[in-house]
Amino acid sequence: MQLSLVIPTYNERDNLPVLAERLTAAFQRDSIDAEIIVVDDNSPDGTGALADELGKKYRNLCVVHRKGKEGLSSAVLAGFAVANAPVVGVMDADLSHSPEDVPRLFAEIDAGADFVVGSRYIKGGRIEGWTMSRRVLSWGGTVLGRAFTSVRDPMTGVLLIRNSCLEGREFNAKGFKICLELLVKAKYASVKEVPITFINRTKGKSKASFKECYLLLNNLWGYVVSSHKRAA
Repeated sequence: MQLSLVIPTYNERDNLPVLAERLTAAFQRDSIDAEIIVVDDNSPDGTGALADELGKKYRNLCVVHRKGKEGLSSAVLAGFAVANAPVVGVMDADLSHSPEDVPRLFAEIDAGADFVVGSRYIKGGRIEGWTMSRRVLSWGGTVLGRAFTSVRDPMTGVLLIRNSCLEGREFNAKGFKICLELLVKAKYASVKEVPITFINRTKGKSKASFKECYLLLNNLWGYVVSSHKRAA
């Protein structure tokens, strides 16, 4: 097993079958021995039950069921906890990221990188289908995140990292932004950004909300406090 890819889900019944099919095809095409770990937060639309059925079709797919909506970041960490591969990763379930990009990220790990980020904000990366208000909100969060890392897209939802980089570290991010948490707290020697195209979801409802903005600000404040304590 080379890669464990975590897919957090909440009400993604329409998107998950397409994602599973495309990911499996991409792994087969590039000869990557990978597992897909779906972590479902008791989706009321039946995503969890559907994931179980997909697990019968795709032997590389397993499901972690949680009791309620506990948040994306904690879902990712729950998936990492059961991963079997030396490289772990995450991507959104809503098809906003191209499954065919995952082998491109994995190639950078294979070439020696410890941490690989799918970036919307470097040359070759772009966003399709966002309103101006969504772009402004993303830009604001990204600028704040850059205060803690040199990575241009610290708020991305698709990444790969060596499992060894997580050992001995404690992660407790709330909300959506697990990438920044890993950038700040994981132990890695090299990080690489790979350009991706982010496409706004066409099925299902976005999970973005003012609550997520609050949780992001709370995470950022925690990083400030921690860095101040280390410097003291």
